Amino acid sequence: MSETSPGGSIIHRYKDKWLPSRMGFTDESSAKFAETPNEVYGRLFGKVQGLFDEALPRSPRIQVHTYHRSGQDGRSVCALVTSGMSDLEMTIPSGTKAPRRVELIFYCSEPRQEYLETMQWLAHFPHDQRTWVGSGHTIPNGDPPAPFFGSSILDTFLFIPPIVKKDQTLPGELILDGEGVHFLWLVPLTTAECNLKLAKGLNAILDLFGQHRHPHVFDPNRASYV
Repeated sequence: MSETSPGGSIIHRYKDKWLPSRMGFTDESSAKFAETPNEVYGRLFGKVQGLFDEALPRSPRIQVHTYHRSGQDGRSVCALVTSGMSDLEMTIPSGTKAPRRVELIFYCSEPRQEYLETMQWLAHFPHDQRTWVGSGHTIPNGDPPAPFFGSSILDTFLFIPPIVKKDQTLPGELILDGEGVHFLWLVPLTTAECNLKLAKGLNAILDLFGQHRHPHVFDPNRASYV
């Protein structure tokens, strides 16, 4: 079932119809895409430093790549990037203009196991539930949401386009069956921040990010902006 928030967000609830994961190997129609992201990611990020793969065969096969970059302050920035999520199109409602093929990206200081496992789960979510994720969507960590990633207050994921300009070029670099693949940046929120987004829309959160100079590298100790 779904409902609309005061800010215009459509809220989908899956509690009564949670679907099982798709088990099995990727079919031939999407298996042909397997090597394409690796080539494109190499141009965008350089040499891969780690690869987190599926423990069991699932469709699509989701891997999380680890890359390292130098930040503006000279410190190493870790970019965790999924591949395989875009092998299949998401189930987008008729009339909705949004990318049907996406991959997830998360910026952090080190590739912790919890980050990798969560990204893999989130990448499977739209395919398992026959739904979609796009810019401005949020997924809470349970009901009620529980803090994650070592934070005491961050408990919800926001999906928005990446802030790093180089990573915004993916749709022109990675094209599958004539469709450009877009990155969605995972940004942890607090319940209060998510409630603000639901009440006033995505721009209210983006304005807060600007006011507080929200860093693109994840900080588990950051305070709530609300």
